[in-house]
Amino acid sequence: MQEAVATNRLVLILFGISVFFSGLTYLLGRVSPRIKSVKYLPALLCLLGGMYYLYLAKTVHSGAGFEDLANVVMSMMFLIGFASGAVTGLILDISPKFKS
Repeated sequence: MQEAVATNRLVLILFGISVFFSGLTYLLGRVSPRIKSVKYLPALLCLLGGMYYLYLAKTVHSGAGFEDLANVVMSMMFLIGFASGAVTGLILDISPKFKS
């Protein structure tokens, strides 16, 4: 029973991260409509953060218990932020409904 609660909590956290980065991308797209690349900055920063934590998880072996697992979870969170920000940016670019 406790594992199901922890899984539901993780899914809720990932959903919150997705909503946050989608909203941030949408807000940046509305604030600066002339500069198209600004709305992709949160996705780019999340991609860099996700790759960094994935690199740490695969290479650093400090023997500190669950540190590698924590790095994988952080990488997953950043990569979810990357995916939601990139998809939102593409939707804003492609859809005529969101054009300024």
